[in-house]
Amino acid sequence: MNTRQRSILLVEDQPNTRRLISFTLKKAGYQVHEAENGRDALDLCRQAEPDLILCDVMMPVMDGFEFREHLLADKQLQHIPFIFLSARAQTHEVINAQQLLPLEYITKPAEPKHILKVVQSHLP
Repeated sequence: MNTRQRSILLVEDQPNTRRLISFTLKKAGYQVHEAENGRDALDLCRQAEPDLILCDVMMPVMDGFEFREHLLADKQLQHIPFIFLSARAQTHEVINAQQLLPLEYITKPAEPKHILKVVQSHLP
């Protein structure tokens, strides 16, 4: 039986949102790695090899769409399950996100318990 703690890379530029989601995930037993933009997340992803990525769309330096494109182009990282978080729920943004093959697109504000349920559905 594999008892390794499952890890999540949380990419969120808003510190309060990042802390709240991170706290909820850690309390549920996940190891959480945090980044505040896509560029930092890409570096961290290569080091930490997370089991799942939970990523905001609108961020400085490198947004979530560009970060996802980099992951999909990298054979070592493209397999990592990916969930978008975004305050933007306009149809064209959701369509753009879907073209990048995420597992889910969660609109914010989202209750941390809802985010946890979505994560748990992909990381049992």
